[in-house]
Amino acid sequence: MEMKVDLSLNRIKAAHLYQTAKEKVAALLKVEASAQNQAMGFAVGTFISLLPTPGFNFALALMLAGWLRLHKATVMLSLAIWNVFVTAPFFALSYRLGSWLFPAPATVSVTEQWQAQVISFVQGFLVGNLIVAAVVTAVSYTIVFLIAWILREKRSQAATSAS
Repeated sequence: MEMKVDLSLNRIKAAHLYQTAKEKVAALLKVEASAQNQAMGFAVGTFISLLPTPGFNFALALMLAGWLRLHKATVMLSLAIWNVFVTAPFFALSYRLGSWLFPAPATVSVTEQWQAQVISFVQGFLVGNLIVAAVVTAVSYTIVFLIAWILREKRSQAATSAS
């Protein structure tokens, strides 16, 4: 018995898929959120993006956004901005900061030296990464909060002057 599988794209209705995605994005952007909620969503996305969690960024950020009830559009925007190409210099900075904070200890044997180097690298990189991620997250929260607040003020002034 032969099994036939249709792999053509004719069954996928691209127009329907596009329209559904467009409606979901419009509904997501239409949700009114405070400037603090938007800034916190961006900050959570920034923090998750700067952590060494390749492949888990989107799932982890959206799970936290749902759990903390943050603005999901700003979380997704921050994940798009902090992509792999942008975060690579921050990983290098994390390593430099961590190796400065935790220099590799001097050892006698080759085995101990190898283990000490690995432990020093991992410890230094992770601590340096947490420090860099915390600083960049705090700065991004402040910037996004100010932008959202200014835009909200301009919108309210335009509404009052129009009426």
